[in-house]
Amino acid sequence: MDTLEYEFEGEVWLWSGKKTDWWFITMPQDMSDHAQHFTKHVQRGFKSLKVNARIGGSEWQTSMFPSKERKSYLLPIKKAIRDAEEVEVGKAKKVKVTVLGL
Repeated sequence: MDTLEYEFEGEVWLWSGKKTDWWFITMPQDMSDHAQHFTKHVQRGFKSLKVNARIGGSEWQTSMFPSKERKSYLLPIKKAIRDAEEVEVGKAKKVKVTVLGL
C-alpha cells in the first residue's frame, strides 16, 4: 500500500482545557476502523498517526489521535488553518487526510 487517503466532512468541535482550547474534527468511525487496521506498523505513541491534512486551500502536517469516547480518530485544527479557512465551531468542513510514513 503506497498511500492511504481519507476524505470526509465533519463538524468542528471544541475541547476546552485548563490552559487552552483545542479544535477538532472527528473522522467517521468506519474510516477510523480502516485506518487503525492498516496502519498498525506506523502508529506512534498513543496509537497516533502522522498525517498531512487539507481543508480548502490550506494544508498542514499533524498527528491524529484515537478517542476512546468517540471511537474514532481526532484531527486537531491549528489556529492558522482555522483563520485561513474561516473554520467555526459547529460548522462542517471537508477534510482530506493522507497518512504519512507508510
